[in-house]
Amino acid sequence: MKQVLSRQDVAGVIDAFRADGKKLTLASLHAALGNRGSMSTLIRLKSEIEAEALQPKDSLEALHTFREVWAAAVEEGRKQQECVLVELRETLKTLTMENERLEGVTAAAEHRFGELQTAKSAAELDSHRVRAEADAEVSRTKSALADSLQKLAESQAAQATELATLQAQLAEAVQKAHAWEIELVRSQALLEAKGVQGTARAL
Repeated sequence: MKQVLSRQDVAGVIDAFRADGKKLTLASLHAALGNRGSMSTLIRLKSEIEAEALQPKDSLEALHTFREVWAAAVEEGRKQQECVLVELRETLKTLTMENERLEGVTAAAEHRFGELQTAKSAAELDSHRVRAEADAEVSRTKSALADSLQKLAESQAAQATELATLQAQLAEAVQKAHAWEIELVRSQALLEAKGVQGTARAL
């Protein structure tokens, strides 16, 4: 916030410039005052101070000089205002261009975001589809494995039953063979006892 510029401050600086013989301009006056106050306030205070310095005895030349100084001050103020306006226009132009650029960047970012959202949705759908297919394949594999295990168990049970039957038949056959062998030995012993064996050898 700019400090308030007093009339005494302006008068003191003007007197100092006159005492040193320096050229007094609004720019130099404003700089000597530490750039305090607005240019319009400075012009008004400077004009009032210089108007008070003019007395009725002043010559027409002094009045003419004052008018020239006043006109120069007004012209300088106008030029400075024009410079400020030019700077403001340039700043506004730059800000407008930057705003347009940012709007373009924003539009591109929004478009890219939309593309990414679409790609994300498609990827999620593919993921769900692949997962569903994988789950179905796993379910089918589990079912087929369960069927295979069931068939294997049934086959093993049937083979066990068949093996038990064959073992029983084998045991029965061995028992019968053993019985026949015993019967054969008995028959041979009986034949020998009756003397049939010698006849059988002669024949």
